[in-house]
Amino acid sequence: MKLQPEEKKHQIGVLTLTLITAALFMTLRNMPMMAQAGMSMIFFNVITIIAYLLPVALISAELATGWPKNGVFHWVAAAFGARLGFVAVWLQWSQSIFGITSIVAYVAASLAYAFDPDLGSNKFFIVAVILSVYWAATLANFYGSKGSGLISTIAVTTGVLLPTVALIALGAIYVGAGNTIHFDTQLTTDNLVPSISQTGNLVLFLSFVFGFVGVEVSASHAREVKNVRRVYPTAIFSAAAIGFVLTLFGGLAVAAILPVNSIDQINGAMQAFSALFEHFGLLWLTPVAAVLIAFGATGQVSTWIVGPVKGLLAAGQAGNLPHWAQKVNAKGVPTNLLIVQATLISFIALSFLIVDNVNTAFLILTSIAVLVYSLMYALMYAAAIRLRYSHPEVERPYRVPGGKIGIWIVGGVGLLASAACFAIGFLPASSGELSVETFEIMMIVGVLTVTILPFLIFALRRSGWSARPAQ
Repeated sequence: MKLQPEEKKHQIGVLTLTLITAALFMTLRNMPMMAQAGMSMIFFNVITIIAYLLPVALISAELATGWPKNGVFHWVAAAFGARLGFVAVWLQWSQSIFGITSIVAYVAASLAYAFDPDLGSNKFFIVAVILSVYWAATLANFYGSKGSGLISTIAVTTGVLLPTVALIALGAIYVGAGNTIHFDTQLTTDNLVPSISQTGNLVLFLSFVFGFVGVEVSASHAREVKNVRRVYPTAIFSAAAIGFVLTLFGGLAVAAILPVNSIDQINGAMQAFSALFEHFGLLWLTPVAAVLIAFGATGQVSTWIVGPVKGLLAAGQAGNLPHWAQKVNAKGVPTNLLIVQATLISFIALSFLIVDNVNTAFLILTSIAVLVYSLMYALMYAAAIRLRYSHPEVERPYRVPGGKIGIWIVGGVGLLASAACFAIGFLPASSGELSVETFEIMMIVGVLTVTILPFLIFALRRSGWSARPAQ
């Protein structure tokens, strides 16, 4: 078979892959949530590193350097067979459907600040922006990983890193000048360590974890990476470190500037910028910051569009999806799958027209994404442990330290964290307009639907699907 241009030329270096990985999870939309935790955000961030960020980074680095083929499908399939490999990548792709919709809605909420902040609660404005931005980003990704990598690099630099550094710098000047700090900075146990007996704190912890999900998705670009065995571990650890430091200090800046009761979970970052710009007499910069933040979130959307789909394509080309879903264009991009994905997201976007509160739609979308992703991570951790025993002969230029004991400790921590996140995911963040029973029913129906579908598709697959279609 003639190789596609993307398969011939390795386009992605360490800097680009670092920024692509950072674009998957780094965003200013996590900072308001962190700010609401006050000094407890330090505790939550430390636990997030230990329970989530380190296990995902270590495990995915080993798996990607040992099996550098489009991520979780090949990892889980190598350990447990094609059926569970297909289920794993389906879960990863499905959660991205819900997660991307919430990210594009954040683009709309941020963009509203450039014109009229009240538009952020206008459902028709939110839906219009979701549809226009997502379809535009989908079409842009038709031009391959070089184009999507460029979009991610520019967007994460100008729309995430630059505004975050500006927020931290202005916040530091604000605090250093002796202005009022709007959260308790005492270094006491009660102020630093939240009570786990309170449901709100458990849900808040889940929000911290969800703020860093997606680190492993960049493995879908492994085939386009220069020297994947060196570049991938370097990029994933660099992105995780940059994201953690900037997000933590950004959250502290928002907490210092805004009273906790006034922080909006969606637009808290823009609230902080507005307050800072007003304080320093720079109000004219508010729409500029809004456009930059919206652009940064758009870059995150662009990265999420193509990553999970490439994993699903790999599973499809192994005979698990019909030929129309396996087709790629001259750039090696699965255009049919991207169109299906955009269509599904367009339908989900309409949920913003059904609910009375935009925040409720955010809650439903992100909660289903957390539950589905927890199941995928459990399969990934279990696969890493099993592969140490079933395929010890496979060269792994990067290995989780500590031999088999180390893989059990890291994988075990990851499994426990996944189980905890799955359990917490059924707890609503607040009573809102949904009762606890209604919320739990919605979560159960959503998770069951997403989980059962790949088993049905796998059971109904045809032998002819394994033959590669003409491109």
